[in-house]
Amino acid sequence: MREIDLIVTDLGGTLVKTDDAIMAAVRRAVEEFGIPEGHHDPVYEVFGTSIWEYVHAYLPEGHKGRTDECHERFWELFPFAVLDEITPFDGVEKALRGLKGRGVRLAVLSGLRLGAIESILSTLEFSRWDAVRSSMMYPTESGDSRAKGITALVEEFGVAPERTIYVGDTDHDVRQAKKAGVRAAAVKTGGQAVNHLQKIEAEAPDYLLGSWPDLRGVVKATDPE
Repeated sequence: MREIDLIVTDLGGTLVKTDDAIMAAVRRAVEEFGIPEGHHDPVYEVFGTSIWEYVHAYLPEGHKGRTDECHERFWELFPFAVLDEITPFDGVEKALRGLKGRGVRLAVLSGLRLGAIESILSTLEFSRWDAVRSSMMYPTESGDSRAKGITALVEEFGVAPERTIYVGDTDHDVRQAKKAGVRAAAVKTGGQAVNHLQKIEAEAPDYLLGSWPDLRGVVKATDPE
């Protein structure tokens, strides 16, 4: 009695607010090496790509060559040293409980390292995940590790791709969902969606959600609350 059997979701910018925490860890890593404060604005142009690119964009001119060591130190700090700056978006936990109650399987697939993902998820009240994966588990030279991860989860749970949704907050997320042959959804509450909504709209996601609770309407469960 529902249209969706599996929801796979990104983490940062989709389930939880991580932009401030990421930048706090970047700044701290740079400060520890005695490097002057960097550039904030360019960093937001590369959110949704890679942490290395964040660090490189932030470092001031004359210090770009230290990106590798600052990047390495970032991963020693994030998310463990900045968990207090990571919070779920409004309605996320209630929506997850509602979807789980309707028999929808729920999985997390993020570009972060698995230990970082698990640490961030521990801050949520919801914990009934069917799978937690890092796209680093699916290396590819084409940059489609997210799509490969989505496909692997579809196969693992034996569900139909057309009855699967991948939820993200960037145009890249939408493209990866389409490459995996599943429905693409983007939440407009994430930092990337707020700043670059036109990029997401240009990719024509199947669903452009105002917030996580909107997914309940997509699933179209007929059982009572």
